[in-house]
Amino acid sequence: MLSCYVAIAQAVSYKYLVVETIDGTVHFMEATGLSITFSDGNLVASDGTSITSGQLTKMYFSNESSVEELLATALQGDITAYTPSGEKVGVYQSVSDLKASLKHGLFIMKDRKGNTAKITLR
Repeated sequence: MLSCYVAIAQAVSYKYLVVETIDGTVHFMEATGLSITFSDGNLVASDGTSITSGQLTKMYFSNESSVEELLATALQGDITAYTPSGEKVGVYQSVSDLKASLKHGLFIMKDRKGNTAKITLR
């Protein structure tokens, strides 16, 4: 008896390349057709984005198109905000509630499940 097995593999397709820097800035670049190089100490993307490579902290793919979408996906339930020194600022129902209540600064956010994220409000 002859058996034939067929395996189908599908690559996951992401819409955006996300790059985070030391100061908390998050850059979203459309992934389709994007090329990046490193030249003279900088990440240079074909969409015109240029970031000093020493400032990079994270680089990953995502389907969310903004910080709000990304954080809403990552953080669930009540979100507790802290200053970088660890002082509790408050508890918020969502990332948009947090952004509406806090004005400027760097904040560390933590949800009930222990997921954390950092946001800079300007």
